[in-house]
Amino acid sequence: MRDKNLDRQLRLLTLQLDSWKKLHDLITYGLDKTRPIISAEQERQFTDIRGNLLQETEHSFRELGLLGELSGRAMNVLQRGASIRGVRELSTDDVRRLEADWNGVFTKLGVLQGQLKSRRKVLEGQTTLSYLLSRLLRRRVLS
Repeated sequence: MRDKNLDRQLRLLTLQLDSWKKLHDLITYGLDKTRPIISAEQERQFTDIRGNLLQETEHSFRELGLLGELSGRAMNVLQRGASIRGVRELSTDDVRRLEADWNGVFTKLGVLQGQLKSRRKVLEGQTTLSYLLSRLLRRRVLS
């Protein structure tokens, strides 16, 4: 059996995770002071990814039920990392906070993705009738 809402949530989550990974790659590059000077193309990529996350994060987190839990951390990352050059100039404490907030968002999204994939796998093994019966029995137990 397939659940269209579950599939939609997984697609949304996959897009969010991809954007967070790309942002992390550029932040890591910016923090590595042994790397060459940052190019205009890298800044454009960073701005595009950051802009996408700024536009989509609230909607995605609301749809996934994570708005209250992750919104603040995500905004901290996106505000602290205004550009790659700006990231390169952050203090050590700000870098630690940036990394901790990014890791918190990324980890929670990854855990949720695993949970949704597990739920999808369970649903794939069910028939429509068994799914409906399990929901009916669950409602009676909760009542």
